[in-house]
Amino acid sequence: MLGSNLAIVVVAVFGVWQLGGDRAVIVGVLTTAFTAISGVTTAYLGIKAVSNTAQNIALGNGAGRPPAGGVGAGVGVDGVPAQRGPEAPVG
Repeated sequence: MLGSNLAIVVVAVFGVWQLGGDRAVIVGVLTTAFTAISGVTTAYLGIKAVSNTAQNIALGNGAGRPPAGGVGAGVGVDGVPAQRGPEAPVG
């Protein structure tokens, strides 16, 4: 990611230098370079986030797993939801 962003900066600087440094050219080149760097960085971070999430789920660390059975989990020993009794009156 760093290499691609650096390449975009080098091309932008070279483009401004070759085109004489006109103000309109500088604004256009810098705007395009900023858009390209933002797109590359956003794509990298999005792919990294999805990869980390998939890896956590595959290893059993993810939020996609149902809660383990036990007290307060609402799931019985065999994975069937635990039966609830009548609620005690408040008062």
